[in-house]
Parts: sequence; C-alpha cells; structure tokens
Amino acid sequence: MPRTNDDPRALRSRAAALAAATELLVEGGPENVTHATVAQRAGIGRATVYRHWPDQPTLLIDALANDVRPLLAFDDSPVRDQLLNQMEQMTHRLNQPSAVSVLATVIQRAERDEDARRIREEIFGRADEDFTRALAAAVERGELRPGTEDHATDLIARIAGPLLFQRFLLGVQLEKELVVSLVDAALAPWLPNA
Repeated sequence: MPRTNDDPRALRSRAAALAAATELLVEGGPENVTHATVAQRAGIGRATVYRHWPDQPTLLIDALANDVRPLLAFDDSPVRDQLLNQMEQMTHRLNQPSAVSVLATVIQRAERDEDARRIREEIFGRADEDFTRALAAAVERGELRPGTEDHATDLIARIAGPLLFQRFLLGVQLEKELVVSLVDAALAPWLPNA
C-alpha cells in the first residue's frame, strides 16, 4: 500500500531527507545536494528521496527554502550600530564559500522559477521595509536628517552593493574595516550636521 503525505513514516523520511539536504547545502553548496548524497546522509533509500522530490531542482529548492534567513533585519536601536552589526553578520555569512554558491543559486534561479523568487524575497525582501522603519525612528531620535527614510534602498545599495561586488565578483574575503567605511560613507550625507 503506497504511503500518503499524512503517513507518519513518509513525514519522518521527508523531514530526515530535508534536514540532510539542508546540511549538505550549507556544507558544500547546491552541487552537494543530490538524491544520492541526501539518501546517504539521511540514512534512507534513494527511491524514498525520489518519491518526495522527483527531480534535483525541486529537492534543491526545498533545501534552499529550509535554510532561508533574512539577510538583514532592523529594530529601533541606533541606526549606525544596527548597520554595523547587520553588515558584519552578513559579511561573516558571505565569507563562507557555501553561502556564496547558495545565494548565487537563488539569484540565478529566481529569474525563471517562482519558488526561487519567493526564497529571494525572503532573503532580501523585508530588509527595505524594516530599514525604512529603522531610518524613520533614527530621524525621530535626531540621529539622521528628515528625509533619510525615503532613501532606504539607496543606502542599503551603497553599503551592501560594494560588499557583494567584492565577495561575488572579486572573491575577496570581507573585512570589518570595509564594513565600517561603507556604513560611515553612506550615512555621512544624512547626519544632522552634514
């Protein structure tokens, strides 16, 4: 009798396979996520993995979705401190070789795959809204000049753009000093005394 999607054994094997796929993705990037490697890591049969994911792209998309974390998240603390903290965390993640291949895979697949596009939105999408709110709070506290909140996307691009360029295109390991200089340069025109 075939197992249904509600069958506890099917749910357990799917969860084990997805956990294994996510581990393999983080350890070695997208090319490390195959039906064979997932089956071996999860301790289940390859046919079981194929029953849950009939092809490698669907397996990879589910593994990518399982490891989605927003790249940036903001609150109401001082905006410069937040930017430094967020960008240092981002550079730490980007300095991991598998993170580069995972992000590159999501970005590349998002051009033609709706599921990958949703993953990209989870990674990048909320940052603009959160940052706009953080900038508005910073303006209210007098940290930044009024109108700064209208330039959230531009500010993030001025900071994250060079980091992504350095890491993705030049293959440079990102350093804290670069983060500090980019954050300070992006905020300088918006400081109250500027």
